[in-house]
Amino acid sequence: MILAWAVFSLGQNQTHFVTIGQTVQIHSEILKQSRSLTVSKPNSYDSGTDRYPVLYLLDGESNFEYTAAIVRFLADSERIPEMIVVAINSGDRRTHDLTPPSEVEIENRFSPGNGGADAFLAFIGDELVPYVERNYRTRPYRILVGHSFGELFAIHTMVTKPKLFDAYIAIDPTVSWNDGAEIVRAQQFFSEARDLQSDLYITAANTFGTATPGIQELVGALGKNAARGFRWKFEWMKDESHLSIPLPSIYSGLSTIFDGWYLTDPLLLFDEGGLEAIRRHFREGATRYGDERATPPFAISLVVAALIEKRRLEEASTVLLHDPEGNPPPWNQLDAHARGYAERGNVEQAIRFCRLSLQENPHNAWVRQKLTEMGANPSALPKHELH
Repeated sequence: MILAWAVFSLGQNQTHFVTIGQTVQIHSEILKQSRSLTVSKPNSYDSGTDRYPVLYLLDGESNFEYTAAIVRFLADSERIPEMIVVAINSGDRRTHDLTPPSEVEIENRFSPGNGGADAFLAFIGDELVPYVERNYRTRPYRILVGHSFGELFAIHTMVTKPKLFDAYIAIDPTVSWNDGAEIVRAQQFFSEARDLQSDLYITAANTFGTATPGIQELVGALGKNAARGFRWKFEWMKDESHLSIPLPSIYSGLSTIFDGWYLTDPLLLFDEGGLEAIRRHFREGATRYGDERATPPFAISLVVAALIEKRRLEEASTVLLHDPEGNPPPWNQLDAHARGYAERGNVEQAIRFCRLSLQENPHNAWVRQKLTEMGANPSALPKHELH
């Protein structure tokens, strides 16, 4: 089954469908039943051969659509890599799947049929992940996302099979379950772990003016960990309720986990180590996520734009023209150079960058007018100066 949004073209009586995912059935020998998945592939998946990290999403029925949209938006913005989203639909077995057994009488009375977390975890580790990796082009980087009971399950997964996932987004977890037994397990786990290449992002909603005591206790245990390679962050979202918190948590969680994927202040890093520091940032950042990555042209453009803004035109010129074959300079930044040099009174350089801009965009009327104003012939262009 294909999941799609209908897009109507006004005045043309046409309907176009935008595919957002596909439902897939997988039979589980462990669970003795079939389970439904909803899978969203990156926009580039069907036209290429690249491999992608996988985000595994619990409570897929309620969380799939906006999560797939967030992943695509952040990837299109170069904040995270493109990813495959695999949403696991539990249906009426949610409480059973996502909870360890409880010895608390009131929990057993109001949440009957609980206690299936270990079987569900075995299904994910032994059947679902191998199925996804056989049928889709994946990279060895997996994220688990869950909310409430779903994140109780994620914490349970982390302390039970810490190498199954590389990152976790824990959204307002119900860690008070079974008198906080998972908190006790987490405290022991983090006190003993010495090498843990994982990321954990936890959020808490506003519960009577604070985070729940269980989450506060879990965060306290995290603060005492000494594991190498482990990164974690807690965020109390005081303006969110337990029901509204999943969407902002997933957006913020992915941005936090992939903070090495993008640059918030490229000029600062350039000033510290030049273009090589920029290249190293993207090269080393991608390695943590099981990827290989060249420096995005957009990052170079941000450095150039910042240098132009600071009137550091000579440095901006060097960066802009550093690799004309592999990264042809955009004509709008060539225009900006021409304008900057003209304002400085350096007519020779202004003419040079006007002519370079025309090579990239022969229909640039502003450049032709500017060349005429500076007494240069806009038709007399040097051929292949960039190349």
